[in-house]
Amino acid sequence: MTYSFIKFNDELVDSRNMMELTDLARLLFRNGELTVNVQKYSYFNPYKNVLNFSMFWKHRNDITELDGFKHDIYTHFTAPGTLDYSKYAEMMTRDGYLRQIFLSIEYFRLRKSAVNERPVIKRLLKEGDGILRQHYSKHTENSADDFLRHMNLKILQYEDAFEYSGIPFDMKSDSTEESIIKAETFYDKITKTPGLDTSSFTPIHDISFSDIDAFIKSNDFRKDPGVLSSENDQVDEDEKSTVDTKTSGAVKDATVLGEVQDAANARRSKSRQVNMYDDEVDDYTEGFGSNRGDNTFRDKASINRHAVLEKITPKINLSDYQKYRELYNQYTGVARQAVGDLQQLLNHKQNEIRMNQSNGKLMKNPTMPIVEGSHKLFVKERSESREIDAVFTLVVDRSFSMEPHLENAISGVIVFNHILKSLNIKHRIISHHEDTFEVGPENFPNRVYEHMDFDKSNYYHPVSILDIDASGDNRDGFILKHEISLLRARSESDRFIIMFSDGLPSAEDYNQSGIVDTHEAVNIAKRENIHIVNVFISEESDEQTIESIRNIYGNNTILVAHAHEMAHAVANTLKKILLSLIN
Repeated sequence: MTYSFIKFNDELVDSRNMMELTDLARLLFRNGELTVNVQKYSYFNPYKNVLNFSMFWKHRNDITELDGFKHDIYTHFTAPGTLDYSKYAEMMTRDGYLRQIFLSIEYFRLRKSAVNERPVIKRLLKEGDGILRQHYSKHTENSADDFLRHMNLKILQYEDAFEYSGIPFDMKSDSTEESIIKAETFYDKITKTPGLDTSSFTPIHDISFSDIDAFIKSNDFRKDPGVLSSENDQVDEDEKSTVDTKTSGAVKDATVLGEVQDAANARRSKSRQVNMYDDEVDDYTEGFGSNRGDNTFRDKASINRHAVLEKITPKINLSDYQKYRELYNQYTGVARQAVGDLQQLLNHKQNEIRMNQSNGKLMKNPTMPIVEGSHKLFVKERSESREIDAVFTLVVDRSFSMEPHLENAISGVIVFNHILKSLNIKHRIISHHEDTFEVGPENFPNRVYEHMDFDKSNYYHPVSILDIDASGDNRDGFILKHEISLLRARSESDRFIIMFSDGLPSAEDYNQSGIVDTHEAVNIAKRENIHIVNVFISEESDEQTIESIRNIYGNNTILVAHAHEMAHAVANTLKKILLSLIN
């Protein structure tokens, strides 16, 4: 089976690998909000709370991408507690070659602190170190490059001192301040070496000194790994490829995708019987105006840090009532067939007689139990409720790419509503998109249009679903996490989210890592015993997109090859789900 891929700086990275690497990094850094990225050089960015992996490990035949990126984690996980970033500002305007020497000494400190904290790291670094040694051992005519490579070869061998051109160098350093002094000493010595030109060289290490400076200015700096948090960090517009799996629970116990405890608060809604076409015309917000307060939702994951959810009750177009009635009647046959089969099974379950019970009503003919010496001579009638203890949320992607499929997706929603209403099953219907017209550098407004809530679902018809327009993008993981948070508080024993979409998540600063974020939401739902089913309209979709959808949602992916089949596909899907609950 192929896996979905994320693009980092035009490079494809296996999304499963990135989720595993994120959790490993969070575990070792002891930082539950850390994210990972792929850049030219490897370093930890405290301002963005991001660990950058080096592109050096990609497209290699001598080591896997996964093991190469792990090498970067193993060498940098002590950075928050080892490096004194407050001293880095001194190096911002210094000579580039001096900074290379300084960063090499600091890298040496990181390697030694990593091995001191976890001795097994030395063995784990062995494979990657061997590849780096081969790289640094390559012949070069540039004497400045030759010195840097020679110095870093000694670092890989954990040698504090070395000689170059007969000049001794001592790399032993116990602090960032001492590293600066050592680097200046090295620089003074090497620039006096005949024939060595430091104006042209190939960097081995790098770090964003501007981000470090911003980190120092925006924080009351403390050299404490526990204070590095991404919640209030800024996001650089050029760096759009962080991956977040938001590992739950204590970071020290992190595993791939993490673990969480079940935490459901019992709450049962009560509905009132009124006109089923009650439109509540006064209860709406028109247009795209913000509706904040209790309707806002934020996800602390760094990929969604600037995403804000705003719930809107859409305006109802009174002229849509007749159209809705016609569609409702059009799919009545499909819905009634499913309801009839389910109702028949419910009646059977309710009236089913259980034989060979230890108490109850005496059997008419207890001969066999008596012969077998059994005391189970009684029968009982089932006293099960005729209602199914379940709740559903129907989510419709209304992004621009859904435009040719919205009509059929709406028909699927109508069928769902018909069946669930007939069986007295609570459900909520929403549509969503990210408003691209109002997106700002630090504001990604996500509109959730609530066409029907749980309390109205037994009598209300979501007429406003007919008036939705396709526009904007779809930040699916963010929306799913919000809906999971609502279902978590429901008391029903079985909870479902049905997602109507036509492709992969796509939004501002989200294209690359939206797959991972959405997959993470699905896994959060699983841990909460909430089932997410994706109804995917696969017309004109390539095989890679289909596989990516399956990777996100697993076996709970319903492919609808032709949009006009939506109503029947939805009826069959819902019937299978409900049959599994009854049985």
